[in-house]
Amino acid sequence: MTETIRKLFDKYFKQLRNFAFVGCTVTLLDFIMLHVFVERVEMWYLAAAALAFTISTVINYLLSMKFVFKGREGRDKREEFIVFAILNLIGLGLTTLLMWLLVDKAGLYYMFAKVFTSATVMFWSFFSRKIFLEQR
Repeated sequence: MTETIRKLFDKYFKQLRNFAFVGCTVTLLDFIMLHVFVERVEMWYLAAAALAFTISTVINYLLSMKFVFKGREGRDKREEFIVFAILNLIGLGLTTLLMWLLVDKAGLYYMFAKVFTSATVMFWSFFSRKIFLEQR
């Protein structure tokens, strides 16, 4: 029994570690793009957050499916990306809602709001991908 639990723990720990590495890399890119879009391109922070999130989503998909999750056997890659995109649209909705609440309603600086928002959406992303994308 303990050997089985250990194997499961090792498997999920490795997967979570890889997810965290990919996520941190893509999140850093997301933050950089958000900052550049707002400060250099002078975009509205919500539009900038949505654009940065969308670009990050594509990069995240490519890295996640290569290094973190094993796609379901027999699933077409286009179908897989569509499921990934739908899950990320929900993540984008959460991102936009939380950014709006934290910046416009709570008065936080947009980059601080992004930290909280990213942490919250990370949990959604991991568990939703695990349920809907990964081979069981």
